[in-house]
Parts: sequence; structure tokens; C-alpha cells
Amino acid sequence: MKDFFSRYFVYAVFGLFVGIYFFFKGFKILWKKRLIQNIPTSTIRAIPMGLVEIKGNAIGKRILKAPLSKIPCVYYRYIEEELVRDSRGNYKWIKILDVKSDIPFYLKDETGCVLVDPKDAETNLVAKYTKMEGNIRKKEFFIIENEKIYVLGTAKKTETIYDIEEREVERKMAEIMKNPEEKIKLDLNKDMWIDKDEFEKVKEKIREEVREELRRKFKKEEDKMVSPHLKNVVIGKGENDPTFIISTQSEKDLIEKFRNKAIFYIFGGGLLFLFCLGIVISTLPEIIRSFRL
Repeated sequence: MKDFFSRYFVYAVFGLFVGIYFFFKGFKILWKKRLIQNIPTSTIRAIPMGLVEIKGNAIGKRILKAPLSKIPCVYYRYIEEELVRDSRGNYKWIKILDVKSDIPFYLKDETGCVLVDPKDAETNLVAKYTKMEGNIRKKEFFIIENEKIYVLGTAKKTETIYDIEEREVERKMAEIMKNPEEKIKLDLNKDMWIDKDEFEKVKEKIREEVREELRRKFKKEEDKMVSPHLKNVVIGKGENDPTFIISTQSEKDLIEKFRNKAIFYIFGGGLLFLFCLGIVISTLPEIIRSFRL
């Protein structure tokens, strides 16, 4: 009897913490739902820096192929799940692989085009391809070319070619200063002293080499899709506000989905907490009494 009450007491205490976790997770989802409702949709031409909501068609910067179906797409997520049996004899799906592409793609509306970096995004996509192999279930979620999508993320500035140039020059100069054999080459007049003019002459030579290298690279990668004032802007996950959602569902459907999830977690977590609290309160006297004996 002691073991019986102890086991249920432990389960109930564990359920208390799960209920609390679900309860507060529900409010986090509710906050996200209200954020989607309250933030105005911006046209791409007029996006401000910071958290923005935009809608449009996905255009591939590079066309990818979904790993399983080989369907051309601009973004994919591939999941493998295994059907396993736990110690109680219940079957459940366990995720064993989750792969997401991280190649940026464009989002285009009637006013312009901007680059989207999908790394670390919370994706809300419909499974478009599923395959079963024994007890392994394989699922693909992807965004095809020109598919309408919704994005809520942070618009931020990226490095310009001048920023990259300056960083690369400083890196190469630092490497020279750390290497005695290379450092001695800075002494152009061989007077055993590196003066300011000699240092600047070598630095300028390195700058020209770096500039030419970057010019060739960026000429090949010239971005003709994006408007000039958005060439150094990307939509992605922000540092101050990590909210970053990419969805193939409409804003209305997304709000409805988050609303239902919030209700489930808040009320489900609350009910689980109260149920387990009742078990803890009812079994606690028996636990105490059994240990006294």
C-alpha cells in the first residue's frame, strides 16, 4: 500500500509541474497570436527596420530539391519519425531526424522584393509529401516557387561590401603583424623601423587586392531582384525580438490556429494542475502516515 501511494504521489507531483508548464506556454502562444493580430501588414517597399509583417510570393534565390520527393522548392523541412513502444506497451511517434534548409529566398509583393533568411524560423507549413517505410514515417514540408506566404520577422541591415572590405583588410594586417617573417616585409626602406607611411602603403596595397577580389565576387552575385534601397536588408530572426514565423497559411488561419492552441494549453494545463493537486492533497496524509509506521 505504501508503494501504491508513493507511486501515485510522484506521478501527481510530476503532473503539477507539467500543468504549470502547459499553462504558461498557453499564455506565450496567446501573446504570439495577439502580436500577429496587432502588428500591421507592411508593403515591402515601405518596410521599417525592426519587427515587420509582410506577405507575398516566395521566389527562389536558388532552386532547391526536397530531399524525399525531389520536388523543386525554395525552402523545405524534412522530418523522420519512428513508431516505438514504451514500457507501458503504448505506441508513439518519436522524432529521429529534423532537417531544414537555410538558403535565403525572396519575398515579392506588388511594391518590391526583399531577401528572407529562414534560419531559426518557426515554420507553419502543411505536410505535402509523406512516406512510410516499416515503422519509419517520413514527411516533407516545403514552399514552392511563387507560393503565397506570410512572414513575421525582423528587418535588419546586413554588411555592405565596404564593411566586408574593411574587416578583411584589418584581418590580413593583423595576421602580418603576428608573423615576424611577414612583419619584416613592412620595412620597405630596410631601416629596421616600420613607420606610419610604410604601414599605410602596405595596408593600401592589401586594400586594393581585397577590393578587386570582392568586386569579382559581388559582380557574379549581383542581386537584380531586390530594390536598391533594400539590397542590404534581410528579414530574419531578431536579437531583441526573436519572433520569426514563416507560414503558408493565411494570417486569419494562423490566428485561429494559435487561438485554439492557446486555449488547449491554458485550460488543459490548468485542469491538469488542479487534478494533480487534488491527488497530492488526498494522498499526502497517507504518505506521511505510512512513513511514520
